[in-house]
Amino acid sequence: MPAECPNCLRQFKDASGVTRHLSQPRTTCHRWQDDLISVAELLDHHKQPEMQPDSPLSVLMEDLSRSSDESFDNPAQWNESAFDWDADVEMEYGGGITPAQSNIITFNGATKVYQAGETFLDHFNLNACAPQHGNNIYYPFASRVEWDMAKYLLCSLLSMAKIDEFLKLDLIKSLHLSFHTAKDLWGRAELLPSGPQWQYHILTATPWQTTQVVHLYFRDTLDCIEMLFNHLFFANKLDLIPQRVYETAEHLVHMYSEWMTGDAAWEMQSHLPTGTTLLGVILSSDKTNITNMTGSRVAHPLLLSLANIKMEHRNKASNHGFLLAALLPVVEFIHPTKRMQTILNDHLIHECLDIVLEPLKQAARLGRMMSDPVGNLHLCYTPITAYIVNTPEALMLACVRGLTSHLTLATFKNFGNPF
Repeated sequence: MPAECPNCLRQFKDASGVTRHLSQPRTTCHRWQDDLISVAELLDHHKQPEMQPDSPLSVLMEDLSRSSDESFDNPAQWNESAFDWDADVEMEYGGGITPAQSNIITFNGATKVYQAGETFLDHFNLNACAPQHGNNIYYPFASRVEWDMAKYLLCSLLSMAKIDEFLKLDLIKSLHLSFHTAKDLWGRAELLPSGPQWQYHILTATPWQTTQVVHLYFRDTLDCIEMLFNHLFFANKLDLIPQRVYETAEHLVHMYSEWMTGDAAWEMQSHLPTGTTLLGVILSSDKTNITNMTGSRVAHPLLLSLANIKMEHRNKASNHGFLLAALLPVVEFIHPTKRMQTILNDHLIHECLDIVLEPLKQAARLGRMMSDPVGNLHLCYTPITAYIVNTPEALMLACVRGLTSHLTLATFKNFGNPF
């Protein structure tokens, strides 16, 4: 039967494990034996009834006495190899300590909640199709069958021409769908509630002439963060208060798991006004071919997420914890020096990042009122806490090239060549 130490609350498989733990000469819990003896003497002083032979306290006292005689009468057994300190500890969370038993210190004065916020359903009911949902919850589609068909076609990789061919089949016509062309299908889909809208910006003031017009496609990054923060799926998966988790009550071992348990989150929160909420922004990008056989367009997709979402849910692709925020362009500059073309392209990426991330910069300086999944308002600040990239992207962001480190001032000449 599982048991725990009455002093440090460590978990053991049975009472004998607790007994061995308390009898170790090097553990601070050994003093509990003296406390137990004092309690027994106090009970005897007040002439309490004698303990039953089979009572738990009498069994524990007998085990303590036996183990103490065996351990302390032979000092040769006091070496470290003679004791299996953690043999009976259940290794569940950070060396045998479960989250409920950990000593957690929370940041005082963080995350003040205000009323009159909006939930996802409030936004959904403001849609133009909301009045028709009283009679048909699948509007603008006629039925559940039609909705399933539309969802399949919209999520498939079929082109609009292939969808038109599919809808012209006699078998599909027999279903009497309310849409008959791909254009009509997409028109109905656009009536549904959507997320942050896509927009584009033409970059005319490029540092050098390009072979084609530079288009930057992006969404409002602050709206993307607000959408993640307000998403009902993440209602119980958000950490909003920085905390320090220790393994034991002595605060000797600091345990790190989620971002909110780190020193960086604690330090950032300490510089914010009292009652505000810290929302850490995670960015990620990688150079990718976005089209094949149609010009081979290349771009840097910029993904965005919240560091407050717990890792096991944020990193699962099916949870859509990362949103596509922008397509950073990759163009060809007309310059006689080839290496300058790469530098100009990197300069263009930095210019695009300034445009895309400007709303987050404003919110990081001034704050922004946002609604959480249950409709409470928070005054949120949105600093960028992480940027997930590979080495070439990291060199580009750090404005260094070649064999120079993107994290330090060292170059390949400082390391030498051991081969």
